[in-house]
Amino acid sequence: MHHRLLPTRRRTALALLAASMLLAAGTQAVHAAEHFCGQRTAHHIDKALGAASERSGGVTVDLIDAQNAAYAAWDKELNRIYAQVLKAAGPGRRDTLRAAQRAWLAFDTAQGQWDSAVFADQGSSAALNIGGAALERRRARVCKLTEDLDSLKDSQ
Repeated sequence: MHHRLLPTRRRTALALLAASMLLAAGTQAVHAAEHFCGQRTAHHIDKALGAASERSGGVTVDLIDAQNAAYAAWDKELNRIYAQVLKAAGPGRRDTLRAAQRAWLAFDTAQGQWDSAVFADQGSSAALNIGGAALERRRARVCKLTEDLDSLKDSQ
């Protein structure tokens, strides 16, 4: 009988751990919606993620769907901003920007693999942690390229 109780206790402990991680993930989404890149207002992608996280009720698959939608939106935003920076950089700096972006993409891929290895043993919360880290990298890159674009515009 002792052996039957132990798995139940483990399941309960894992369920509590997963619930706390889901709440933390939802809290991060809400905090992320407070501002973007030093701005006073939230980015519309962060607002949408926060709202979707709230609607999820902590259901893992719904949180993952919300993260995936936000990731796709940040990826689209990254491509849009990158194209603007590429244009603003002018012919003399485009190759340098392309090299930097390729290096960042290689880093992003490698970091994603590392995150997968680090979070692999976390059960259903692994996908949330891996996805959250990937999402944050995209968001941070958009911020950096936005700052670069502003700098290039200021110098013209």
